[in-house]
Amino acid sequence: MRKPWGAVFLIAVVAALSLAAPPRAAAQQGLPDPAYVVIDAGTGAVLAQENANQPWYPASVTKAMTAYMVFQALAEGHLSLTDKVNVSAKAAGQPPGKLGLRAGSKVSVKFLLEAMLVRSANDAAVALAEAVSGSEPAFASAMTRQAQALGMSQTVFANASGLPDGAQITSARDLALLGRALVTDFPEHYGFFSRPHVSFGGQVRPSIMSWLRSYKGAEGIKTGFTCGSGYNLLASATRDGRRLIGVVLGARSGGERNVRMRKLMDAAFTAPPEATSGAILIAALRGHARSAAPYVLGGGRCGVAPSPGTEHMVAGKLPGWGLVFGSFVSKDEASRRIADNQAALKDVVAKGEPAIVARTSIATHRYSALLVDLDQQEAGSACSHLQELGVYCLAVPPKLLNNPHALWR
Repeated sequence: MRKPWGAVFLIAVVAALSLAAPPRAAAQQGLPDPAYVVIDAGTGAVLAQENANQPWYPASVTKAMTAYMVFQALAEGHLSLTDKVNVSAKAAGQPPGKLGLRAGSKVSVKFLLEAMLVRSANDAAVALAEAVSGSEPAFASAMTRQAQALGMSQTVFANASGLPDGAQITSARDLALLGRALVTDFPEHYGFFSRPHVSFGGQVRPSIMSWLRSYKGAEGIKTGFTCGSGYNLLASATRDGRRLIGVVLGARSGGERNVRMRKLMDAAFTAPPEATSGAILIAALRGHARSAAPYVLGGGRCGVAPSPGTEHMVAGKLPGWGLVFGSFVSKDEASRRIADNQAALKDVVAKGEPAIVARTSIATHRYSALLVDLDQQEAGSACSHLQELGVYCLAVPPKLLNNPHALWR
């Protein structure tokens, strides 16, 4: 007997109640309401959803779209998997996580895809973007145009990696459309999303995607995390010849992210296939959304938080402009990076005071390496010089340097 839409809607309601606190409780805790969607990959039928049209920061789930663009270039003959790509200073200088590619080295498209999808390597993502479009900004524009062509009407891309950018926005609905497009448009390359490891520098490095190891039938696709996005997951799984695609946005830990997805997938796989009859299709899913993406892990729950305007801030203990060289697992490592960069800058700036800032508000302690007490011109010249050498550098003005919620922290 044909199931009414109400039956399918009930699945979504039951799943929502079991996966997250009610909206009232979430609001009382200062947390955004959950956003998720599960679809049948074959039909596009929506099996469960909540806030699927809510704008959200994609974080490294962005790399699934970067992969789509590379697959398209392969299909059109602009690239081949064996082509060697030159790693630019910009690509090599991307902040972690990255693989550690050297500026000027040449690596294959196949290897870069594996590094980007298995290890979420930012340097690999930028190298691929430059190989396809000549520059990352041009690639981001092409990503956005292609996303719109796929029906991802709420999505704008500003970079290839998913590093924080206020302009880079998507939604659970749009990411589900992307997941389905990856399956249908490039089945010959879909296996890249389930690679268990990648070899680099004589070492075998395992996939960072715990979903692959924690769910029967899991196939990938991509995780993502920033403090703005929370823990995101675009995933697929196949059982008994039936493939589902799910999106979970804004979980507060990797474990919570996997638990939400597992419950959603289990509920959807349990429902009989005929339950999708009459269900709304993902391309037609519409609904009310807030005007802005929520910031999931602000306050004291994350090592970084939103950077508000600086006009009302006052300078603090760190003097002048600062250069941020990244964050490290130990003080010794941070000190070595400062010393190395000071040596590289000896002919550019003569002054500057080393500073190490502990990032103690996150579970794994890290230490940001800085050089401070510079003026604006010195900071700009120094960062430009380091970036030309393929070294990560961020110039930070005095008010942001001492803002405990600044993104560099």
